[in-house]
Amino acid sequence: MGPALHVIAGPGPGQLATMSHPRDEPWSPQELGALARAGVQVLVHSARHRPPAPQVAGIELVAYPDPDETAPRKEATEMVALATRLAREVRSGRFVVTQSTAELGRTTLLATMTLALLGIRPGEALRRIGAAPGQPVPQDWLHDFVAR
Repeated sequence: MGPALHVIAGPGPGQLATMSHPRDEPWSPQELGALARAGVQVLVHSARHRPPAPQVAGIELVAYPDPDETAPRKEATEMVALATRLAREVRSGRFVVTQSTAELGRTTLLATMTLALLGIRPGEALRRIGAAPGQPVPQDWLHDFVAR
């Protein structure tokens, strides 16, 4: 059985997807192998559990910025830089997956920012991602990000 990827419609040529994976469970070689067979090239994951042997699966691993309640501006700057990088990866034709852990709404925010950088309006990006009403996404911050 392959990975349960939520591929998000975007302007390509690459792809952006989210994938649920428990934050406190390490990645198995089988999971990474399934992602590699699905064509995933970049995996944004929770830094708490770094996937084992990334070179075996051939997937580039990128950790989410560490949440830092004492320096939220630093974390926001790092998230914007990560979204910028992911948009560049999608534009270059790569398949990018972000790990969702159902905790802070960071995956939805990151995917929405990435889509916005690819030219999709925030409301449409949230619809494409399948964000549920009430899901924790700081929408005011998102609209400010897009306006700048």
